[in-house]
Amino acid sequence: MATDQQISNLLQQMAAAHPGEFYKHMGDTRAGIGAVLKLLYTADTSITAGMISDRLDISTARVAVLLKKMVAKGLITKEKDPIDARVTIVKLTEYGRETIEHMWADVKAQMGKVIDEIGEDRLLEYIEINKEIRRIVTPPVYHL
Repeated sequence: MATDQQISNLLQQMAAAHPGEFYKHMGDTRAGIGAVLKLLYTADTSITAGMISDRLDISTARVAVLLKKMVAKGLITKEKDPIDARVTIVKLTEYGRETIEHMWADVKAQMGKVIDEIGEDRLLEYIEINKEIRRIVTPPVYHL
């Protein structure tokens, strides 16, 4: 059975090596914009604001804020659905397409550096271990 010291040490090490730190410099808004751009770029059909909310599991209010910022930056256009005016169809602009392609190239370059430094085998092992940990650990339920 794991000792308190082992548990404390591992929790400390995990906090220090949290992969989320990699994205911290982006901020929530930039990460959200990136997620929306990726969704639009990879979609094989028209995407609505509601679909963005559902697929990214974020509130419709948050989607509205993101889309407003993205329109202002020239990344997307919003159009009313010709059949149902209550529905907003979201489309990438050419600038939005270029932006997500540039972002994806940056991500691939970063991942290439990680693979070169750490090695594919160790990374795959890390991913498998992470999956095992997620399978084992269930979030605690607090009744506050």
